[in-house]
Amino acid sequence: MSHIRYKSTIINIILLTVLQCLIFSKTALTVEVLSFNDITITNNLGEPQTEFGPGNVIKIIASFSLERIGVAILRGTVTGENWTATLPPRFKLGLAGDYQVTWTVNIPVTATGNTQVEIILFNLLQERVIRSAFFAVIPYEAEYIGSTACSLCHPVVFTEWEKTLHYPSVGCEICHGPGSKHVLTQSPQFIKIDTSSKQCGLCHSRNDGTVIEAENGFIKNQQQYNEFLATKHGKVLECVTCHNPHFSVSTDRSNAIKINCTECHPTQKVDLLMEGIDCTQCHMPFAVMKSMSTGVGPYRKGDQRTHIVRIKTAANPQDMFTAGGNAIRQDAQGAFITDNFSCLGCHNGTEARLYDFESVRKTTTLIHY
Repeated sequence: MSHIRYKSTIINIILLTVLQCLIFSKTALTVEVLSFNDITITNNLGEPQTEFGPGNVIKIIASFSLERIGVAILRGTVTGENWTATLPPRFKLGLAGDYQVTWTVNIPVTATGNTQVEIILFNLLQERVIRSAFFAVIPYEAEYIGSTACSLCHPVVFTEWEKTLHYPSVGCEICHGPGSKHVLTQSPQFIKIDTSSKQCGLCHSRNDGTVIEAENGFIKNQQQYNEFLATKHGKVLECVTCHNPHFSVSTDRSNAIKINCTECHPTQKVDLLMEGIDCTQCHMPFAVMKSMSTGVGPYRKGDQRTHIVRIKTAANPQDMFTAGGNAIRQDAQGAFITDNFSCLGCHNGTEARLYDFESVRKTTTLIHY
């Protein structure tokens, strides 16, 4: 039935338009049938506003007049900074008088900024009137909602995060920012994805990141960013080049470490029966002390690995530190570690032979070829 009524309406419009053309054929260019009065934008309750929030429902009302019996057709567009909507055609057939047509528009939850409404009022007598109105979409500030909310869409990442040292104090929003808008919209536009090392350095650093602090012959803990910046790696890579921060290095190393050293250093060969030893054993030794150390003298080991990967084989143990011992020394190539940390952790008379500093120093230059 609705289809039949629609066809009947179209037929009536055509007939009336033809009648208008016949009546006004001699004066068609001077006869004005249409007057576009106003465009009103309201909230869903019909209250006029000029500002709305993302996700709001608005009503767009076009007011116009027919100066005599006639037909009016209205259509338009809504254009925002990052979204658009079409106002489909509306037809009005009537006697002389005032009329209104209304469109309901849903503002996208990702919308923001100034928005233009443009409506064209026209008829088949070649009358055409265009009017515009404007409103603003004011985004609201995102709020912190807790990591549990993230688990609804990211259950695997959430489960793995619970196994890391970040859990429970360093939640998702510490790195990704407040998540309420992201949860509402499910849009990556409203979540921070910062893969720079500087982001990691917000927690994994001391001072301004330029000085690697030391104490009692060890690097102080919580300075991965400081150490990284003092290496060649820090000039060309980011922390996440190697690390997947959502996985634990200690419980799931295969997923936590994204690439092997050989992927960037394919030509580095190892000799002296050390081919099966992981690169990090020598180049990231336990030179950091968080809470305890083992061994004595040059055999001392900390309880965390350093991110200073360059071994300066010509340097003595004391050369690694500044004169006061409270910082790591840096030369033209950056920071470095010495053979006592790189070698004597294993070459200690128990795990491997050549267990004095001078002996290992003579052979370190022969390891890579």
